[in-house]
Amino acid sequence: MAQVQVADSDTSLNGEPCYHCGEEIPPGILLDVEIGGKNRPMCCPGCRAVAGMIAANGLDNFYEQRTAYSERPPETEFQLNDQYLIYDEPEMAERFVTHNSDGTVSARILLGGITCAACTWLIEQTLAPVAGVISALVNLQQSRLDICLDPAQIKLSEIFSRLESLGYRPRPFHSSTQRDQMQSDYRRDLRRLGVAGFGMMQVGMFAVALHAGDIQGIQQEYQGLLRGFSLLVSTFVVFFSAGTFFTTAWRHLKQGALVMDLPVALAIGLAWLASAWATLTGTGQVYFDSVVMFTFFLLLGRFLEARVRQRHAMTWFDAESTLPDAVSCKRDGAWVTVPRTQVGEGDTVLLRPGQTIPVDATVSNGQSAVREDTFNGEHLPRTVGEGDTVYAGTINVEASVEAEVLGSYLESRLAALQQSVEAAQTEKPLLARMADQVASWFVAGVLLVTSATAFIWYQIDPSQALWISLSVLVISCPCALALATPAALTSAASALRGHGVIVRGENALEALSRSTHMLFDKTGTLTEGSLTVAEVKLLGTAGHDEVMAIASALQRYSNHPLSHAFTELESAAGFTEVEYFVAAGLEGERETRSYRMGSEAFCRAICSDLQAQPNSPLYWVALCSDVEPLAWIGLSDPLREEASQVVTTAHTGGLQVGLLTGDSSPAGPALAAQLQLDSCAHGLQPQQKMAEVQKLQSQGAVVVMVGDGLNDAPVLRMADASFAVAGATDLARTQADFVVVGGDLNAVTYTWIQAKRCRRIILQNFSWALGYNLSAIPLAAMGYVPPWAAAIGMSLSSLLVVVNSLRLNRQPSP
Repeated sequence: MAQVQVADSDTSLNGEPCYHCGEEIPPGILLDVEIGGKNRPMCCPGCRAVAGMIAANGLDNFYEQRTAYSERPPETEFQLNDQYLIYDEPEMAERFVTHNSDGTVSARILLGGITCAACTWLIEQTLAPVAGVISALVNLQQSRLDICLDPAQIKLSEIFSRLESLGYRPRPFHSSTQRDQMQSDYRRDLRRLGVAGFGMMQVGMFAVALHAGDIQGIQQEYQGLLRGFSLLVSTFVVFFSAGTFFTTAWRHLKQGALVMDLPVALAIGLAWLASAWATLTGTGQVYFDSVVMFTFFLLLGRFLEARVRQRHAMTWFDAESTLPDAVSCKRDGAWVTVPRTQVGEGDTVLLRPGQTIPVDATVSNGQSAVREDTFNGEHLPRTVGEGDTVYAGTINVEASVEAEVLGSYLESRLAALQQSVEAAQTEKPLLARMADQVASWFVAGVLLVTSATAFIWYQIDPSQALWISLSVLVISCPCALALATPAALTSAASALRGHGVIVRGENALEALSRSTHMLFDKTGTLTEGSLTVAEVKLLGTAGHDEVMAIASALQRYSNHPLSHAFTELESAAGFTEVEYFVAAGLEGERETRSYRMGSEAFCRAICSDLQAQPNSPLYWVALCSDVEPLAWIGLSDPLREEASQVVTTAHTGGLQVGLLTGDSSPAGPALAAQLQLDSCAHGLQPQQKMAEVQKLQSQGAVVVMVGDGLNDAPVLRMADASFAVAGATDLARTQADFVVVGGDLNAVTYTWIQAKRCRRIILQNFSWALGYNLSAIPLAAMGYVPPWAAAIGMSLSSLLVVVNSLRLNRQPSP
């Protein structure tokens, strides 16, 4: 095994260049690394670290196969961490780095220690001005940094080092490392919460005895003993559990940013220091119970938030996982089974009926039909033959075909769809950006008022300066203000769960309450999502029941999606030698007669009298015998019973209602006309749906999207608020803000009404919280409110906000 060692004067290889970068070794530098059984000289610790890690990982042949010396690690304005220099080597970076056509590189980095939206702001704002960084976006749900950089100006080692200097733990992003990181963060957060909860119970018992002693009398030595134990327990809670508030506040302060953790840390720290001083001197009041209780509830809220975020991340749909792992590929004239990842451009693969297509490919031999509702929402499959392109993630439903592979998964249409979801997911809403700015100004105001109070009282009465300043800090702590929105959102979410609506993005309730446009997908959303017989046009002597029985008998021999429309019908007996013709239809024999069911051209081959297909927006199937035409059977996806009522309610509330569907048939415009929708766009790809929403948003609209399919996932994420209805795909569910569990579409308008009520409650909460702070802070600053009263006032203010929010559990009226 390769070893790394620092050479002394006896082992230095004088006169040789650096084995890693080829530069001259400065005088006095005696650094060697054992590579290939020999000591190789290095010119600096950076080269030694990179070379040592290459050797330690068994990659010695890198130096034998290279055609030029590696670049020397750059010297930067801050200290690089040597352990990250290894990621500057192409062999180490290839698993998490993508090379773009313009010469830039994109990398995905897993971030340990990221806790909240303030962390995303800090990382993005720190990296944005760095030379060579083109873009840096943090995905909080995935704990992932997506960064694009110019490798000629900055190296990955510097990015990793900068992230570490901010207090985070960067690692290359992989699914396995992400899972390990989440488990590690969960155990860490659970330990902090457990310690805070245990400490709260212990200090709470001591506090009850101390408060009772203040009322009934207590001996000095017992009071000192109880305070001493409270000091010991609370000290451990403050340094172990509440330490995250102090580190986060300090991390942002170093970058010149003010976040809500700063007043939280000051309140906890000053209250603990004041209580510790009172304990040691035997004077004043102690607030150890308030300190540990405050810490516990803050950690509990963050723990629950993190759990929801991690659960969403772990259930995040990986589109590639739906593809088959093994593929039948032609090698040396024979069909062999190979892993999908080993199939490349130009290979010939065999696509069997019923199989999910593993790659984008061009059909080279055979004919079949492919169901593509993954992308376009259409139930009827597309007929494909030689020269037609089929896409990964769609389903071959009829016959085996041979196809020539067009490229890897990363170049496929399905991968592009997944990238569209991620692009929409990294879009930071305007509300979040505004919250960052408001939080900084609010924190600055609180600190300014507290400092001014301390200075003034130090001039008046130095003995009261600390306690009155603490009162101002406690009473101005924005607990009620911070609870104004989440308390109402939580109460609204609880009420919605009782009505079959799961709220995944509670902040979307606020956007939903301001919505101006409500857009629906068609198939499976406004419609039932399954084909049924809508109309039968009789053409011959056979009656309706006989025609349907013949059609049902023939369709029993088919696995085509439209065959499900006939499964509940009684079938005619006596059919033999039924044969299925790919992309055409079915033919069978009965009592010396031949019957056909399928396309117009297929049936006209045995029945030239067949009339032309009816001109109406249905899926028409012809049925005939070799003697006479029998019928045209029209299939449709029936409208949900409640769809008309939902559209009427939305219109009554002043919303513009539109349709966005991937179905390119006339069914979309016909449905829009039937429901009297304000707009209709059909035949759209997922990216086109996103473009339609972005166009409305650029005009000032607040857009709500309702859908169910995989092709709806990007637009669901892009919309200001979104619904995934019953039967939605996994990806649609993970990207939507609201998931309708039941089959009732009325839940969408019910949620909209509840969101408007929630907005009114939030405004009421804000009015009270701001009024309380504006009136209480001057009283505290004048010395009229002691710290214990400030803590009670803060609690009562928060309680009032919570009680007001609970009104949302009542049944709303439209």
